[in-house]
Amino acid sequence: MYMIEGKIKMIEVSATKLRNNLFDYLDKVSGGETIIIRRNNHEVARLVPTQQKDWREKMRIKPKLLVAPELLVQPMEDVWEDYT
Repeated sequence: MYMIEGKIKMIEVSATKLRNNLFDYLDKVSGGETIIIRRNNHEVARLVPTQQKDWREKMRIKPKLLVAPELLVQPMEDVWEDYT
């Protein structure tokens, strides 16, 4: 079962199902999934990957620059004139 927390998909599994299919779930965790473990319908633990993927790769909307990159690094001379 998948649940969505924020925008991150997580697998939700009972402790019994995890015990019976441990290596399958470990493969999913090593692939980047987070697994929520429940006992008696209460969350008791989470399995998370040891190496988190870069958050930028998970972004669905890629930011776009509205100006050319060269304009971002140009000094704003008119602002500094008041301080000289």
